[in-house]
Amino acid sequence: MAHPHMALEARLDFVFEGKQCIGVWMDWTFDSMFSVAIIGEYDTNRDGRFDARENSRVFQGAFSNLKNYGYFIYIRKGDIRSNPKGVEQFQALQRQGRLAYRFFVPLSSLDLGTDFSLSVFDSTFYCAVQYAEGGIRCIDKAGNVLPPAPEGPSTQRAVNKKYPIYYNPRGAANDFRVYQKWEKGLETAYPEEITIRWE
Repeated sequence: MAHPHMALEARLDFVFEGKQCIGVWMDWTFDSMFSVAIIGEYDTNRDGRFDARENSRVFQGAFSNLKNYGYFIYIRKGDIRSNPKGVEQFQALQRQGRLAYRFFVPLSSLDLGTDFSLSVFDSTFYCAVQYAEGGIRCIDKAGNVLPPAPEGPSTQRAVNKKYPIYYNPRGAANDFRVYQKWEKGLETAYPEEITIRWE
């Protein structure tokens, strides 16, 4: 059973160059309890924003460890799942007393073509994830919102029962594997996926 201790609301902007998705901007807004803890520890001058030094400290102390968990991001092309190897342009923000992270996930090296899926999901169930209403967009490199299909890409958000995520509830603290198939002792989860297609 899930027993999350924190929650985030995700907004995603998929960035296209032509018909190829070259990356996705993640914008996560956290629950008030986690926000108070991080803002209280890292906004040392209490000015309601994170300056460059404070931003670096948030990255090192509260974000960089997510690399061990694939940044909670699962990318699926066909029946193969992967996690991003890194992220770029991390920025910690404060919005009306809430903590937010904004960062870019480069995807161009993955050769995803014009049909792939992505989910934001914490397989440890420590963090509950939900998508913001209307918070999934496709944009060009200049930030312009692309028209929906058939002129532009289509987006669909749904639970995909065909391609579950497997996780080890009894795994060691340093077990960060992405399981591609079920093994004895693994549990199964069906997170919501965002599927992007451009015909």
